Amino acid sequence: MKKSFYFFELLLLITAFLFWGCESDNQSQKEGPTKPLEQLDSGSAQLYPAQREAKARDFEVTLLSDEAFKLSDYEGQVVLLNIWATWCAPCREETPDLQELYEKYKDKGLMILGVSIDEQGESVVRPFIEKYEVSYPIVIDDGTIMDKYGPTMGIPTTYVINKKGNLEYFAVGALTNKELEPRIKDLLPE
Repeated sequence: MKKSFYFFELLLLITAFLFWGCESDNQSQKEGPTKPLEQLDSGSAQLYPAQREAKARDFEVTLLSDEAFKLSDYEGQVVLLNIWATWCAPCREETPDLQELYEKYKDKGLMILGVSIDEQGESVVRPFIEKYEVSYPIVIDDGTIMDKYGPTMGIPTTYVINKKGNLEYFAVGALTNKELEPRIKDLLPE
């Protein structure tokens, strides 16, 4: 039941994202929906570029560390917003790559925010963070982020926000460093 629900959500989200940036002029109507970027790693989810410049929706949440996190405070940095859950196998697969990417680029302008949608809360999220040695900020979403970036069609779902605060890429499924790193490097502040 859960799988079919998430599959339906995935189709809905992809459809919404593909047509999100559509403009009313004839040129964009001829181009059709967004096509994924050329894949660098066949074992990775595909990244889709935004069709037009669009500000990422701002939010403010309290992290598991009890610190406040406001998305707009990170303008000037690249933000990777990763929606995940502890019970999600692809999320567990992707987490070490995200941690590696964060360690490598956090001092160069990369911020990763892990957004857990686990209903069990800290009792399952904290052991996950310890097991995978996650050092990037984590929030257990109370609906604040999903109200702005959901519903998701599946998890993990990742949004890449450029240093101007605009949506740059979107993916549903586990991303690998081979797929993400070159894209992130191109967006980082110089």
